[in-house]
Amino acid sequence: MKRPHIINKNILAETVPTFAVNLLIFTFILLMARIISFTDLVINKGVGLWIIFKVFSLIIPKMLSMAIPMATLLATLTTFLRLSADNELTVLKSSGVSLHQLLTPVIVFGLASAMATGIFHIWLSPKANFQFRKEILALAKARADLAIKEQTFVREFPGLTIYVGQLPSHSKTMNNVVINDRRSPNESAIIVSRRGELAIDPSEEFLLFRLYDGVIDRFYQDRESVDTIFFATYDLKISPGEEFEDTAGTNIRGMGRQEMGTKELLLEAEKRQDDPLGWAYIYLLEWHRRFSFPMASLIMALIGMPLGASFKSKGRNFGVLIGLIIFVIYYAIFSIGWSFGESRHLSPFSAVWLANFLAFIVALWLLKGLNRSEPIDPIENFKRFWASLPLWSRGKER
Repeated sequence: MKRPHIINKNILAETVPTFAVNLLIFTFILLMARIISFTDLVINKGVGLWIIFKVFSLIIPKMLSMAIPMATLLATLTTFLRLSADNELTVLKSSGVSLHQLLTPVIVFGLASAMATGIFHIWLSPKANFQFRKEILALAKARADLAIKEQTFVREFPGLTIYVGQLPSHSKTMNNVVINDRRSPNESAIIVSRRGELAIDPSEEFLLFRLYDGVIDRFYQDRESVDTIFFATYDLKISPGEEFEDTAGTNIRGMGRQEMGTKELLLEAEKRQDDPLGWAYIYLLEWHRRFSFPMASLIMALIGMPLGASFKSKGRNFGVLIGLIIFVIYYAIFSIGWSFGESRHLSPFSAVWLANFLAFIVALWLLKGLNRSEPIDPIENFKRFWASLPLWSRGKER
């Protein structure tokens, strides 16, 4: 090939716009559920649009870090599927060009995609998640202030029923507060207080209902007695509401592993080596995950190129379908490995990198047969595999 840079440039020129379109589509799909919940906050809860915009923008880095590998796979797959459908790859092969020589733009694109994923997943997402927790707590408090009304039973918080006797205008203090706490499956509590106010924990880890001068009557299912506790000050930690639970993949109740910097994860893991709860293990899982997704972007590019070049011509929609199936399988394997890691059946390295390792093996197998004359037909291959199975394993009737 006398002028390979021209072909490489054309491949990149076609791949990048396709990647951009796919990235926008997948990011929008991932954000759709949050758009619906935030729309409800604006319409029914009276939260300002600017506050919603700030909170919403903090979710985008995490969503992009998940969407980039998927968009990378589809971009390379559809690009080479188009080249194969238009017989451009056949012309190159007949001219003495090995398809392996076309790997250069794919690797360059995959590395750029991996770098972009790393920027979002390793650096921006933890910072955004940390700021997100602060903003969402402030939003939850504002929403709670709007929800609590005088002489009204409020059930906005899961497991709690709140009644406020008096709520003076232009005042944050509530008088004659009664709370029914049913969050524990084995017990319940009635809390009566003269005064109360909503606050945020000084460490910004919880939304609090701070109560003054009251009594707690605690009831237990396994016994008939009642525990009565008098208090001068009592902080009731409460959930902000269902629409804020585990938003953007991070639990807002406390400093989460997804909010820590990458270096902080290793330092925290070293400090908690002897922790019986296994937090060191959890932090190591998160640390490995930070680097596995960028590597997945490169692997997805290496898978998409031979798939698109080897499939029979079935149209762009077929390529999109195959790409989605591959990514769903990859994410399912990753989720299974993550579950085994959290249960400590696998080491953090094995649990997180299992999906990438299997995907890399598939990529090598596809690249090895890139120049074969017989194209890949997944439907035909599946039929052959199905026909090779014993009758009993296919569940056929006698």
